[in-house]
Amino acid sequence: MRRATGFTLLEVLVALAVLAIAMGAMINAATQSIASTTYLRDQTFASWVALNKVNELLLDPDPWPEEGSRQGNAELANRVWRWEARFAKTDDPDLRRLEVAVRSAENAPALSVLTAFKAKPPEPPANDQPNGPTSGEPQSENPPSRNRPSKERPPTTSR
Repeated sequence: MRRATGFTLLEVLVALAVLAIAMGAMINAATQSIASTTYLRDQTFASWVALNKVNELLLDPDPWPEEGSRQGNAELANRVWRWEARFAKTDDPDLRRLEVAVRSAENAPALSVLTAFKAKPPEPPANDQPNGPTSGEPQSENPPSRNRPSKERPPTTSR
């Protein structure tokens, strides 16, 4: 009697099981890659929102409060982002600390936290004329210069 060539049912089932395990691992890896890409995209957008808010507050001419917080919403990439700015004192009395945290939703964890500092502007000089004369004497338009060469030439002798 001749033996039949081919795979037995058991061999086919084992091959299918190995294939199913490999396909499951590939699908899991693809899903994790998509989740990581989505998280990185959200983190990038949140950092842009934080940077925009920090720049807004740095350009604000009003001084920052010594302590306190502000919060609000910002729109970027067709999404609404929740930001919170916290102001704090520093060891230097002329310096304030700002920390901006951005979230994708109200109670979600912060996707980006950015810290900035702002100094108080220097006080203007006390005198009325910062670049003018300090005494009552008027200044001439062309003050004499000690380093300027004289227009007169020394006499020459011919031989």
